[in-house]
Amino acid sequence: MGCACNQRGKIQYEVTMDAGRGRVAFTSGSKPTATTVAQRYAGSAVKVKGGEEIVHHTEQYEVAKDGGKGIVVFAHSDLTAAAEHADTLDGSVVRERETGAVVHPAPAPKTAKAKKTAEAPA
Repeated sequence: MGCACNQRGKIQYEVTMDAGRGRVAFTSGSKPTATTVAQRYAGSAVKVKGGEEIVHHTEQYEVAKDGGKGIVVFAHSDLTAAAEHADTLDGSVVRERETGAVVHPAPAPKTAKAKKTAEAPA
């Protein structure tokens, strides 16, 4: 196998266990390869090496920073576990992976504005 000296600056992907919080099971310079390997491990996620952003997972719920507009940092199939993790990070929300709908904290209900009425003359 050749020297990796010319690999400086190349992005590496890690397959991590326990929805991105556990040990690293595999590392690759290829995202498709890392994604394929991750499918073999239940509850695993693909992250950029040295970072916290999850770039691939198969769980139902994901925790995203900045009110759902930021990076995904955790994924889980159980809403309660995802919500508990989101509560530890300021401004994080739990959203469904498929639809992107925020499920925790629950979105504020839309309220109808009160209509202004003319005041009776005094």
